Amino acid sequence: MGMLPFMRIEEISPEAVDSDDEGFRISEDLDSGFLLESLREFGQLNPLVLLEQGPRKLLVCGFRRLRAIRELGMPRALARILPEQAFSPSRAFELALRDNLSHRELDPLEKARALFNLQNRIHVPDGVLINSYLPLLGLHPRNSVLRSYLTLHGAHPALRKSMVEGRLSQASVEAISEMPRPAQVRIALLMEKMRLSASLQKKFLGLLEDLGAGSGCGPEALLGNPEIEAIAGDSRLSPFEKGEKVYEFMYRLRNPRLSAAQQKFAAQRALLHLPGSIRITAHPFFEEPGLRIDFEARDVERFRKTVAELQQAAQSENLKRLFDLF
Repeated sequence: MGMLPFMRIEEISPEAVDSDDEGFRISEDLDSGFLLESLREFGQLNPLVLLEQGPRKLLVCGFRRLRAIRELGMPRALARILPEQAFSPSRAFELALRDNLSHRELDPLEKARALFNLQNRIHVPDGVLINSYLPLLGLHPRNSVLRSYLTLHGAHPALRKSMVEGRLSQASVEAISEMPRPAQVRIALLMEKMRLSASLQKKFLGLLEDLGAGSGCGPEALLGNPEIEAIAGDSRLSPFEKGEKVYEFMYRLRNPRLSAAQQKFAAQRALLHLPGSIRITAHPFFEEPGLRIDFEARDVERFRKTVAELQQAAQSENLKRLFDLF
């Protein structure tokens, strides 16, 4: 950027700042309890940075600072004023970006916001974004990376919150961002009640796409299924248990033959007349052959009795029929 031209420093009313224009904003979360406490105890340590544009003063750096100053009702704020004749919007944005990068690592949503503003407000060509700004932001200089981050910026605020709070991965939010806005909201609301691992999120979204293509319904209609809502609202289940059960329900919808196989398996297993302490299960989706057997025995006598019951079941034709289901 070279040497900065003259900038005056003055105290101004916080209400004189046009903060509705967020073209220079980079921070994702504007609420900071730490900053509020610092302002209460020590006052304003760092000035706002403003750009003069005619009668207006646009906020360049200090969006969180200004939010906290206004929340505390402080009558005056210290500000550095960038003269309009010396600072174009592109130069002012460069200052804002480098100011943030000088003291912290931007999160993915902040990088996405910066790239979107550079492309759409500053009108930086894609080639410059890829070759200069992606490396500056710690990203690989590839067109696919730029496209991914621009897609990420378009995510609904509810999805952005889900990502910040760790309920959805960046890859999932990018994929969901390409869906209609009602679908984005529905998924975000569902993720407030349940959790999926990153790998299961990918499978979940794949199922959602397949079911939508097969039924002609949008994702928001599919996720409004009463059984999904009942699972998500079941207070007896943990968020991850809810996620697994919702995924299994959708898997069965996608694979109706699975439900039939599960019913046959349960009926055939019942014919073995094994006690409840012995559990025989198959792969949840019958994708792999074989049975899993679990049992509990609190003493030697119970152990021997359980083994005898299993030996008796091993001689039954019903056991063979159970294996024939695979």
